[in-house]
Amino acid sequence: MLAAKTELKNAQKVKEFLLRKNLIHPDFLLVKEFNFLYFPLNKKEKVPRAEILNTKFTFPKKDKKPSFEEILKGKLTNQELKMLPKSQEIVGSILILEIPLELRKKEKMIADACLKLHTQVKTIVRKDHKHAGVYRTRKVRVIAGENTKETLHHESGVDIKVHLEKTYFSARSGNERLRLAKQVKKNEEILVMFSGVGIYPLVLAKHTLAWHISAIEINPFAHQYAKDNIQLNHLEHKITLYLGDVWEVLPKMGKKFDRIVMPLPKTGEEFLHLALGAAKKNALIHLYQFLQEKEIAGKKKYLIERSRKLGFKVKILRAVKCGQFSPGVFRVCFDIGIKNIR
Repeated sequence: MLAAKTELKNAQKVKEFLLRKNLIHPDFLLVKEFNFLYFPLNKKEKVPRAEILNTKFTFPKKDKKPSFEEILKGKLTNQELKMLPKSQEIVGSILILEIPLELRKKEKMIADACLKLHTQVKTIVRKDHKHAGVYRTRKVRVIAGENTKETLHHESGVDIKVHLEKTYFSARSGNERLRLAKQVKKNEEILVMFSGVGIYPLVLAKHTLAWHISAIEINPFAHQYAKDNIQLNHLEHKITLYLGDVWEVLPKMGKKFDRIVMPLPKTGEEFLHLALGAAKKNALIHLYQFLQEKEIAGKKKYLIERSRKLGFKVKILRAVKCGQFSPGVFRVCFDIGIKNIR
């Protein structure tokens, strides 16, 4: 079989090259022999630091898991298979299903298929309502597996306890949290509004040289989980939590920040003037919104003009689509640079 042979010392760089070029055969495992690694290839191409050859031995086959559709084939009609959710959110050991009304009578069968497909999942819940209310919580119903709505979630080297009904949490924003962390400079003082169970402050504390992070949350259940999570990750020295309404807590803090994170897409814009007032000169504000693609350019202009009326000159450094809320509607983060303060 066609393979790329390389010394162990070059293995990582060769692997990265093969992945970039999509050259690794998807059906086979690599082989280690003495001080060499053999990567199975799907086509012949020159590879730096590797010799391309036809091996005399065979590569072990990967165990192929059946797909979601394959598990349910014969149990659902072709039309029902097309209605299956294309992606699911996994929080710790809980998988959250969005099941169309037409499939509700077969939800247990679908949930059992999910348990077979995702071996790390212990509980399947159905999302009954979208996030709503001041605390941004939702109702879920356990339909398979262990009867629990609390789990331990791992993200970017951070462990957090989450309750799916008592607190707000989105696993799908993990990459976005790391994007923010990569921007943070040494000794920054950061504010996270609407901090929930503490995932934003925890990721920022874990992956940056920020001096300190303050976090405000109105939901007492989420605040308690955040306290537990900070202790769980031994980051008490870098994070201070405040329980209460941002409107009341932030003015009393009497502090200015180098960076302010506002992860509340539906109503966060209402707090923009509070954030501007708490920002140092040359600070950055990360404001989240739910928008259609065609609305993004207009929102940029609006934010600049609104800030100007409030006495602040700002620049929209970038508008980043960091998730999809619903068909055609994206979660967008505006990275806002403060150029001048009144």
